[in-house]
Amino acid sequence: MSFQIVLLLIAAFATFVVAPIALIWTVVDSIRHKSSDRRGGGGGISSAVGGAMLELDRILTRPSVEHQIETETPILKSEDDDGD
Repeated sequence: MSFQIVLLLIAAFATFVVAPIALIWTVVDSIRHKSSDRRGGGGGISSAVGGAMLELDRILTRPSVEHQIETETPILKSEDDDGD
């Protein structure tokens, strides 16, 4: 067997045997332990996603430029402007 075939067999073994075992082991370990008990726990991707969602909420709740212009110079009269 040539060196290229041996290298391809090692890569195939790592891809189809080692990688799935490592993924399953990681999922099982994360289910068994709390994130705060693990090394570097309590943060990671979930806190980054939470921070991004808070920032988006802060940005999206600001009044738009059109809303500010409409507030300063109303185009339509409100219903209570005619004194009824």
